[in-house]
Amino acid sequence: MNARAAAAIALAGFWWAATGAAAREAAAQEAHEGQVLVEALGCAACHAGVPGGEAIREVAPPFGDGAAPMAPAYIFHYMADPQTVRPDIAPARMPRYELDERQRVALALFVTNDREMRGVDDALREAMARHADADRAEGAALFETLNCAGCHVHPEAQSRVTAPDLSLTGLRVRPEWLTGYLANPVTIRPAGPAPGEGGQMPDFRLDPAEAASIADYLLELEGPDGADPPAEVADWEPQALSPFAMQKAGTLLRNRWSCLGCHQLGEDGGRIGPGLDGVAQRLRPGYVRAIMQDPAHLAPGTIMPASLAQPDRLDLIASFLLGRNSEWAGSEPVPDLPAPPTATAPGAALYAARCAPCHGVGGAGDGFNAPFLPVTPTVHADSAAMSLRPDDTLYDGIHAGGWILGKSHRMPAFGASLDDGDKRALVAYIRTLCRCEGPAWSRDGRRSR
Repeated sequence: MNARAAAAIALAGFWWAATGAAAREAAAQEAHEGQVLVEALGCAACHAGVPGGEAIREVAPPFGDGAAPMAPAYIFHYMADPQTVRPDIAPARMPRYELDERQRVALALFVTNDREMRGVDDALREAMARHADADRAEGAALFETLNCAGCHVHPEAQSRVTAPDLSLTGLRVRPEWLTGYLANPVTIRPAGPAPGEGGQMPDFRLDPAEAASIADYLLELEGPDGADPPAEVADWEPQALSPFAMQKAGTLLRNRWSCLGCHQLGEDGGRIGPGLDGVAQRLRPGYVRAIMQDPAHLAPGTIMPASLAQPDRLDLIASFLLGRNSEWAGSEPVPDLPAPPTATAPGAALYAARCAPCHGVGGAGDGFNAPFLPVTPTVHADSAAMSLRPDDTLYDGIHAGGWILGKSHRMPAFGASLDDGDKRALVAYIRTLCRCEGPAWSRDGRRSR
């Protein structure tokens, strides 16, 4: 190699190194801008895994007694189309929520008080007449559902982290999907992040550069407090399934396994978890498989049970979902969700989270997810029917799912997700709903287990 060729190679290497360094610096700058936006917008008011939960509360106006008076008509109109009224706090801003007229009336009644009711215009007065039964209590419930207290201090409301942890976003979602979702958010979980409690991702009206910056920042996060990513999220590629295998997987999903008890696929399936259409556009392949194998590890607090433990099932279903030619379009929110119960009795909180979405808060078989199931869920409040079932039968159904009792296969098996004490607590709580015991022969002379 002559000197001229060596110099050319050295110059090319220097150029590539400089270009790479510049690209890395630009990416780091964009991610930093994303972090600034995340903190300013108050994402941590709802989401764990990101900083800045308190910053937004310093600039968002407080409500209730002791706060500056605010006319109800202003709140009513402002929530229909939030506009920038305080450019001095930018980039913080009020996001847009999809609220109907009744909801805006109820919120206006809650965040204002009696002395401010003089601030009513004709539009609000007419809306109040159309929704005469909308009251302050309804507004308080909506204020809590939307976690308004995450940004706005109110003496009658507490902030709470309600939305998914963002610290492992990069392991879950595809970058191009995330950028598009931030720019135009739609409903992912039809009944809310905590199923049954409602809530929605608001629209911050991000411009393309803002959405890209936030996406870059979230995709670089490496887990809670900098922890190593879970080993289970390994690189994995879906199998190329034959037409027969695709049909087999679809048949098993609909007619044998429990997935569609909670998830919607096409027009079929429940409304508890995210829909399964368009999974390939939204999620990384490795995550799709891993979340089915060990949901509690990847999403702490989830109610999703690990029902597909066998590796061949995991590969088949993950490959099927990722291989379907379906578009991601989000989900329709479940309307008119009942108020979450106040859980006090042993097993009540477990029942509210795991059972009430289908069986109903009071065990009447009327949970918000019941209309989307092929059969009516068991009525746990039916003392005549439940008194014929031994405690062991109830335990088996919780542990192994409905199919073990000859009931609906869409009742999932919680055996791998709940310990023995949890399952026995659920059995005991079901007994309080039916106000009954099992058959005398099953109790062996004892009144309880």
